[in-house]
Amino acid sequence: MAKRRARALREQERAKKIARRRYLLIAGGIIGVVVLGGLVVLASGALNPPAPSAAPAVASAACGNIQLLPSQGQDHIEPNQPHPSYSSNPPTSGWHWDDPQEWGIYTTPQVQEQLIHNLEHGGIIVQYNNLSPAEVQVLTDIVRRDSYHMILAPQPGLPAETKVALTAWTRVQTCAGVDENAIRSFTNAFRNKGPELVP
Repeated sequence: MAKRRARALREQERAKKIARRRYLLIAGGIIGVVVLGGLVVLASGALNPPAPSAAPAVASAACGNIQLLPSQGQDHIEPNQPHPSYSSNPPTSGWHWDDPQEWGIYTTPQVQEQLIHNLEHGGIIVQYNNLSPAEVQVLTDIVRRDSYHMILAPQPGLPAETKVALTAWTRVQTCAGVDENAIRSFTNAFRNKGPELVP
């Protein structure tokens, strides 16, 4: 009886060792697959998307070069709260309201402190001044065809030589007229590249 009991205990112990070994092999295999998959993802660069280039497009006939400006930060302010001057006109970063503007096409000027919040969310802002009604219609049609994360609005405060200004977070391109290719190129290069991506 004692021998039978001892043999049963040895069999139980042996079965536990086999089960433990099987568990360790399975767990080790799973860990190995996860590590290998992680290495493949890292090697492919999927976790490190390329930084946008400073100027993916050169000047067009109507537009100057794309300018990369230093970020002026992402501080939120209250409406009408004073703040330091922006480093560009129109601004591309800096002090802004808590609430972004609704995406869309506007026929009245919009508040720069609100539009900056849209840039922070990866939006593209197209502002214009001193365009003929026909040019405004062409610009409106361009934006309407590809309106995701875009705002179009007049801006009488633009510099006199600027008829169209394209802005993204820390990027600006100014144009002496409507240039669909420049707008498409700018939009494709910088849309959804703000510091806070909000769908």
